[in-house]
Amino acid sequence: MGVAGYAHFLALAERAQWDEEDVDLREDARRWRAPVTGGGLAPGERERLGTLVASFLLAETAVAAELDPIIALAPPQAQACFAAQQRDEERHARFFARYAAEVGTGEPDEEWRELFEERLPAAARSGSLREAVGLYHMVLEAVVLKRALHTLVAAGVAGAELVLRDERWHIGFGVRVLSDLGVPEREVLSALR
Repeated sequence: MGVAGYAHFLALAERAQWDEEDVDLREDARRWRAPVTGGGLAPGERERLGTLVASFLLAETAVAAELDPIIALAPPQAQACFAAQQRDEERHARFFARYAAEVGTGEPDEEWRELFEERLPAAARSGSLREAVGLYHMVLEAVVLKRALHTLVAAGVAGAELVLRDERWHIGFGVRVLSDLGVPEREVLSALR
């Protein structure tokens, strides 16, 4: 598997830095509150996006917290990347908390609760870096979060593209870690299906 080295991912993380306070949420807040006839979101769309925002707030808060036991399992050469990823996840949690406060939110998806409040902590604390990275990077980030972020980007949610950009390097980094652990490429690819 021809995957970039850890220095590459650290450089990506450094170039991709952004401040959650710099994202202009005024148009999102206007669309959230305006009637449909005034360019606002349809009620079903508002509910769908509200659920996604609440789910992201839950997810990003959980992943930021659950990286500590994963970092402890990581080889020294990967720890700096995990620490950079943790800073990203903390920023994402602050961003979605700000979005919820200034624009709106709904209730988190119950399946996300199970994934991020039960399965992620269990994998992170399992003592297996392979299990933790497999679930976190290949399933939660590469499938669940990435798909939902594409929905937010398509809906024009401010800041969603910035979060998606971060998640892309996180996924590549997870592939690198699994490669270094000797996980066969077919197993990594099957997790992404």
